[in-house]
Amino acid sequence: MNIIRQLPLPVSGLILALLSLGNLLQDIHPYIRYLFGAIGCIFLILIVLKAALYPQDIKSDFENPIILSSCGTFSMSLMLLSTYLIQFMPSIAYTIWIIGIVLHIMLMIYFTYRFVISSFDISTVYPTWWIVYVGITMGAITAHIHGLNEIGFICFAIGFAAMLITTPLMIYRYVKYQDIPNMNKPLICIHTALFSILIVGYLNSTTDISNEFLIGIYLIACLMYLFSFYKLVEYRNLEFYPSFSAFTFPFVISALATKGVLDVMQPNILLSAISTAQTLIAVIAVFYVISEYMNFLKNSGGSRN
Repeated sequence: MNIIRQLPLPVSGLILALLSLGNLLQDIHPYIRYLFGAIGCIFLILIVLKAALYPQDIKSDFENPIILSSCGTFSMSLMLLSTYLIQFMPSIAYTIWIIGIVLHIMLMIYFTYRFVISSFDISTVYPTWWIVYVGITMGAITAHIHGLNEIGFICFAIGFAAMLITTPLMIYRYVKYQDIPNMNKPLICIHTALFSILIVGYLNSTTDISNEFLIGIYLIACLMYLFSFYKLVEYRNLEFYPSFSAFTFPFVISALATKGVLDVMQPNILLSAISTAQTLIAVIAVFYVISEYMNFLKNSGGSRN
């Protein structure tokens, strides 16, 4: 029970990364997909148990805008989990997808009211805000699995509009307030997920692909990736914080974005090399963070959410 209580909510970012990594590596062997999916489900079940057994802890965590915004990866994980279950339990898979969408919309509404309308503070603006507002793009990535292509494209459009609105705010925040606590430094790596998730959402929500648009946002995504990878290397020796989850999904979704672009642009030797390199980096990052979480949970006598 202590492990359940000590499990930080931002581990949901790792859950999302594991489920996404399964999709990234499924071409190697189908069982690999389900292996990572199973590991992700174990963590997901633990989070659900924490919410059921310690609701007051969850309520307290939700007063922290960084933790609350990070929790958007939980609803995103439910959407992605539904794609694992569709082959075996289509009705349950669809229900889980709907729950994920509803939870994410509720998060967007509550977060906006609580931390934008009621008590906005620019110093608390972090890339986790993109999880709240651009994270709805996971609906675009997964909707077609349930035959909901139109809804998928709407999710992409909302995510893209949210990116346009929030990116100038994020740039201003990091320029204006450059003194970032160590526990929040890893969150900078979420930058690489911003355009990458939009690319994957775009490719999965429409068949009318504009190569010019795709190449344009992919070039920006590559710049974001290089910046985030530099920060990953810089912060790799930080003392562990639950925010290390930001080292996982952003790099997995970046590899998925490159893989998607490669499918459209084949054959392309450069993109193939980039895809291989990004996949390797994503795998290493996920395993590194899993090991850090395991050590944290094994040694933790307190909480450091």
